[in-house]
Amino acid sequence: MNEAANSTPAAWKNESLSYGPGLTLDIAKKMLEAGEKEAEKQGVPMSMAISDAAGNLMAFSRMDNAALFSIQIALDKAFTTVFGKMPTGSFAGQYCSGGLVPLFFHERWITFPGGFPMIKNGVILGGIGVSGGIIEDVYVAKAALEAGGFSLDEVHAAIVAMTGDAQKK
Repeated sequence: MNEAANSTPAAWKNESLSYGPGLTLDIAKKMLEAGEKEAEKQGVPMSMAISDAAGNLMAFSRMDNAALFSIQIALDKAFTTVFGKMPTGSFAGQYCSGGLVPLFFHERWITFPGGFPMIKNGVILGGIGVSGGIIEDVYVAKAALEAGGFSLDEVHAAIVAMTGDAQKK
């Protein structure tokens, strides 16, 4: 196992991210609407889940003809990103190297990209999980996060990691 696999993620360390209130149903609805528009643009029907800062479902949307598997995966991405304080795709490397295997006793933990914490002013207000595509999930999550006024830093990093193109932000 490599050293990175044995190190604690920065988001879990003291003084990194805290949880807080402030997410409303109105914000969640705006986010889902923006996500649906982006999914239509991408040409991939999606399921989208928004959870509060405790990982509880606040809002959900499944577009017509979205794959059935996308329902549970979107829910689990929203849950994982809140509980883990990181984008879901950030867990893949550590999981594959064995560093986080003990955490995966929890059946809802997801390591695919498309789940992002909803961060404002260094506070996690909730999480979004998008499922139905691959890179499209990230672009849909970006549109939803932008509509909600949340940080896009982690989404931009995911796009660069997946495409290798820093210009595709």
